[in-house]
Amino acid sequence: MSDKKTLKKEIGLFTLTCIGVGGIVGSGIFVLPAIMGQLAGPGLILAILLSGIITLFLGVAYAELGAAFPITGGPYSLPRLALGDFGGFVMGWGYFLYLFIGTAGIIDIFIVYLGYYIPGLAVGATLTPVGISIAVIALWVFTIINVIGVKWGGLYAVLTTIGKLIPLLIFVMVGMAFFKGSNFVPFLPYGVTGIVLSIPLFFWSYTGFEAIVVPAEEVKKPSFTIPMSMILTILISIAVYLVIALVFVGMLDWSGMHIAGKNWLEIGKLSSPLSDAAGALNLKWLAAIVVIGAIIATAGSGGSWVLIQGRMPFAMAKDKLFWAAMGKINPKYGTPAASLIFTSILTTIVLIAIPNFPSVALIATLTVVVPYAAAVLALIILRVTKPEAERPFKLPFAKAITLIAFLMSTYLIYWASWPWTLVGVGLMLTGYPAFLFVRRHSFEFKRNLWILVYLLSVLVVSALGDSRFTYNNFMKFQPLNILPLPYDLVALTIIGVVIYFWAYKVNISHKAKNVVGINQQQKKK
Repeated sequence: MSDKKTLKKEIGLFTLTCIGVGGIVGSGIFVLPAIMGQLAGPGLILAILLSGIITLFLGVAYAELGAAFPITGGPYSLPRLALGDFGGFVMGWGYFLYLFIGTAGIIDIFIVYLGYYIPGLAVGATLTPVGISIAVIALWVFTIINVIGVKWGGLYAVLTTIGKLIPLLIFVMVGMAFFKGSNFVPFLPYGVTGIVLSIPLFFWSYTGFEAIVVPAEEVKKPSFTIPMSMILTILISIAVYLVIALVFVGMLDWSGMHIAGKNWLEIGKLSSPLSDAAGALNLKWLAAIVVIGAIIATAGSGGSWVLIQGRMPFAMAKDKLFWAAMGKINPKYGTPAASLIFTSILTTIVLIAIPNFPSVALIATLTVVVPYAAAVLALIILRVTKPEAERPFKLPFAKAITLIAFLMSTYLIYWASWPWTLVGVGLMLTGYPAFLFVRRHSFEFKRNLWILVYLLSVLVVSALGDSRFTYNNFMKFQPLNILPLPYDLVALTIIGVVIYFWAYKVNISHKAKNVVGINQQQKKK
């Protein structure tokens, strides 16, 4: 009889889907409808739907990977299996950037809604100096709690989930009574440009879907449960977001908000759009409920994100792919204190340097989309390099679906818009020198040259692309409009297809060479 212990498979479809929906539906929906309305008007509904479809394509790829390789650190560890140490490090670096930048975004929203009761903390979605100060204090309160090892616990997670979903449900039910279909005409006041600018903004609200594959070893019937839960989670999240956005647009009372009829540019200046929409209808009680829900949601998420962001460099350090100090556990508290403090210092810098939530969301989106795209590539690479792995769920039409997902990821990077494409790509490329600090070997530059070419190619298209694809541009340089829509998409499609097959073939060849080398060594012996 074997004494080997395994994790109990106790997570069913309902539980796993609840985990997924609870992880995705969060803070973004409380503030993004106004920002997207400023860009796309009622067309924000279409942007939410398209963003969800992109997420669905990425999610089904993760479903196979998570079931076949149930290991921790998905966005880092899965690409590492396919791309090697250096490729895995760069993708882990990108996900690490997303985490500590995303934490700043969560805290930004927390302060914006806190400003409903404490005036002067934010103007629209931009924090004032006072708001920045309180944001930094909140961050370090969350950090200290995590350092000393106080567990948020399952009960707290349940309470914060209910605390954000119940107010949203009440908002929808009450708001339907004030629904005005005329608010949706014209549907696209700013054309297609507003839609594509809104898609990467809202994609930030869908990130986290990869959490579905984390407890893969504890899932009942993983071949059915994981893919079905992934699909259900994303579809439910799309539905929730669409309903809230529809009610928000439909209940807007322009005169009550003292805004000239259908002046969507002014909508973008609302600091707390859902509560402001309720307040304009003299529903002060509803506005208060929404504010409380937003504060609970962002306070809960803020603490959780601080916890998670500190674990990424800790996990990478354990694999000797990050500075060794980050892998140490504090002897007194039993937590990765050094890693938690290090990541919170970085989040503090982001809060001070970029106190504007939409800008932070775009950077976070860009840095996480690249690891997502790499995970999509990992699926088809690992089918060849690790054919022996048991795959409880095998994605049909894998090459076609993963190619579409990779192209969609490429478009998302571009749609993050100038100058945030420059900022995001620049941050991703800092992974190259960072790797040299932690390891001088296993660089495998030729094997991973495609990553550098990919990032720089999309950046060039962003610089040459449609002059309308810019947002909060703090630079004098504007996109040159040499590749206006749709020529920019044609260029991106060509780049995406070339990179997709290049990355696939070079990693397959690397595996083949290793097999030949091993066989030759065995013959010599």
